[in-house]
Parts: sequence; C-alpha cells; structure tokens
Amino acid sequence: MDDRPNDVDRAAHGTCEWLLRHNTYKDWTSENRGLLWIVGKPGSGKSTLLKHALGHQSEHNVEHNVGHNVGHNVGTIILVFFFHGRGGEFQRTPLGLFRSLLHQLLNHAPNASPDLVAKFQERKNTIGEPDEKWQWHPNELQTFFTSSLRRVSESRPVCLFVDALDECGEDDARGLAQYFEALLQELPSTGSQSRICFTCRHFPILALDQAFKICVEEENKEDISTYVQTQLSEVCEKAPYIPATITNHASGVFMWAHLMTKRVRDRKLAGDSFKKINKEIQSIPSTLESLYDDLIQRMDNKPASLKLIQLICFASEPLSLDELRWAMVVDGDGLYQSLRECRDSPDFACNCENACNCDTMEKRVTTLSCGLAETTSSSHGPTVQFIHQSVADFFVEKEGLLALDGCKTSTEAASRAHFQITKICIHYLKMEEIGLSTSYSKNDFPFIRYAADSWFFHAQCTDGSVPQEDLLNLLTWPSNSFIESW
Repeated sequence: MDDRPNDVDRAAHGTCEWLLRHNTYKDWTSENRGLLWIVGKPGSGKSTLLKHALGHQSEHNVEHNVGHNVGHNVGTIILVFFFHGRGGEFQRTPLGLFRSLLHQLLNHAPNASPDLVAKFQERKNTIGEPDEKWQWHPNELQTFFTSSLRRVSESRPVCLFVDALDECGEDDARGLAQYFEALLQELPSTGSQSRICFTCRHFPILALDQAFKICVEEENKEDISTYVQTQLSEVCEKAPYIPATITNHASGVFMWAHLMTKRVRDRKLAGDSFKKINKEIQSIPSTLESLYDDLIQRMDNKPASLKLIQLICFASEPLSLDELRWAMVVDGDGLYQSLRECRDSPDFACNCENACNCDTMEKRVTTLSCGLAETTSSSHGPTVQFIHQSVADFFVEKEGLLALDGCKTSTEAASRAHFQITKICIHYLKMEEIGLSTSYSKNDFPFIRYAADSWFFHAQCTDGSVPQEDLLNLLTWPSNSFIESW
C-alpha cells in the first residue's frame, strides 16, 4: 500500500508552496470538520501537491510533539491512501482503501475497533483463513471504519489524505466523495479536529455542498515556470523564450510541460536550432492526448511498441520487468519452441549470461514507449507501468491503441490484445524446458506464474470479433506434474 505514494515525485524546489498560503487551504485547516477537494486536469500535478500537503502536515505533527514533549502516538493521526488505476486490485478499489485505512488506524489506536477484531477472530475460527476461505466486503469495512473513526476522534485529531479518487471508477468515486462528506457530519462536534483532503479530476462530476475546493490549473502557472526554468536553465541559456513558450502553452498541465522539457533537451542534443524547437512547441496543442498522439507517430518499431503497450494496458496485474522481458520475446505464433531459443533471439532484452542485472530491458521499455512507460519499484521488485494514468486512459479509452494496431473500435483492439496475450501465455507454458521440468520456481521460469494464472482470464476477455479456433490446438499442457503443482 506504500508503493504508489513512493512513486509520486516530491515537489520540485520552489513549487507547491502556494497551496499552504492559499486562503481556501487556510480556511480548511481552521475548520473543526473540514472537507477539501483539490480538483484539476489530468497531469496538472494533483498527486505531487497532495504529497506536499501531507509532508507539511507530518512535519507539523513532529514539531507539535517535540514542542509539547509528547510521544508520537499523541498528536494528529494521519491516514493516507493513494488510488492507483494502473495498480493491483487493492490499489484501485474501495476495498483496498478501507483495508488500508483500518490497518493504519489500528496501528495508531489498537483499541479503535474491537468489533472488527472480534468479527475477524470469529470468522477465522468458524470459517477458516482470510482470503482463502472468506473475504471482507467493502461495505462492512466502511462501517467498521466509520465507527472506529468516531471513537478515535473523540480524543485525538485525525487528518485523512486520499489521492486520485477518480482512479477507482466513476460510480465508486462519487460514492466515496459523498461518504467523506457524510462522515464528517457524523463525527461528534465536541470531539477533536477531523479533516479530509482528496484529489480528483473534473470528471466524474461530484455534488459536494460542504467541501472547500481548489482548482490546480488556476494556481500552478508559477510552479510550472519555476520547474521549466530549472530544467532548461543551461540548455536554453541563450534562448530564454523557450521556457516561456512552454509555460504559456502548458495551460496548467504539468505533465505536458515535463514531457516538453525532455523533448527540448533531446532536440538540442540532436542539433536542432532554437527557432525550430520553438516552432515545434507551438505546433503541439496543450493537451496530453495531442502530445501522446505525436509520440505514437514517432515510434520506430510499431509492432514491438504495440506488443509492449498491449501487455501494459491489459495485463491482469502489473508485470515485473523480468516477466515483461519474457512476454515480449515469446512469439504468439510459436516461432520459438524453447526458452533457450528465446534467450538466443536478437529480441531478448538482456546482455547477461546468467541472472539478469543489466538495464537493457528498462531502456527498451523507454524506447519502445517513447517515454510513456517506466520502471518503478514495488514490494514485488521492478514493475513496468505508464508514467501517468492519462496515458492508460489514452490507449484504452481514447484512440491511442487504434493508431498502433489499425482496429476500428476500442472494443476490437482490447479483444485482439487479450487474444495475443493468451497465445503468449500458452506458448510460454509449452516451452520444452517447462515440459521437461518437475519444479517450477519463478527464478528458473520468471513468466510461469503469470502465464499459468492469467491465460484463461485473457481468453475470457476476447469476444466474437477474434477467431479463437487455433487456441484449441495450443491447449496441450507441458506435463502432469505441471498440472498437479498448479
């Protein structure tokens, strides 16, 4: 649950300070029961801004405790959740939100929810192990969180930060926003201060009567200017109009400015003149979709880029760098019959003879995606994902994927992608080494867990637009020992 907050970049020096000076933010911090909605365009910097506010609150907590000579368990309880639309189930659902919040709350106040602990023990004794025999329902965890927070807030201030509410889906986002508003009204008015701050895009439209509201793109032009000037201070020393052009053209979208500064550096290294660079900046509309579409046109190896994008978009869970390395080299049409042939292939992204410790695959991800995908750290090791949720939206919901694979509709493109990933999984399981093996560790077969667990998921996600007869010919399993071990 800490992966996504750690992925979010800290604010660049000299940025985000405006939030703490903003009158609306000050009004929110002075309220006994306050709800703050930080709204903004995709890529405007909402997550970084929330992380900055969270850091300020944490520092204030430490200073308060030190100044009053009290322990760390006495000050404000800070609860945090960053929704992550490209992450696993618990990172993008209300179930994950309430599991995380209750876990954090019980760490701060172990006696906050005796009913939850009692229910857990009862089910464990009568039904069995959690997640194996039974699972929590989001609604019951929400009820436990409400009662727990009500109990805790009678004696201790609580501050809740939730990022990217829109990334849990339109209906859930609306429901949670209304829940946050109602929750604050339910807390005892005589208790300690309780505040909630969350970020969300302009869509879905939220009907909140009691919330303070700050619109990021109306406030961040100076931040964008500071960032761009810092990034291009040396490159554009003789052309100060370049940073100014980017700032004025960004229209409050920090991600657009970030990608344009990278392009300026690349163009300057390639020997382009400042006039040519400035003209290119002005020619690209200040929307992320237009910039992403322009990057697609620059992809040199479109078949490989398409395969990479399909795997990132439609994998049942984020793929590790090593899983992706093998998924990219396994051919859906069965070109290679063994893992040795795959490793000897010129398309295998690794320069190591034994265990991989090189950065070849990481560089390939960046190159094939034109910088739209990246490798991030997680509890499971290096994981590949898009640099921003707006990139995933562009490929899955807009026309990004259509521009790469030539399909007429997004539904057809998704079906074709799932069909290709199904074949990749099955062909991997048919490799000679797997058929001859009697043990199936991830160290020996990095892609085997995903292939075995997810091939049927991808097969189910195809539809009638993709002929699936040839899948029947592929479904010959490696060995009985493989079936038994899985």
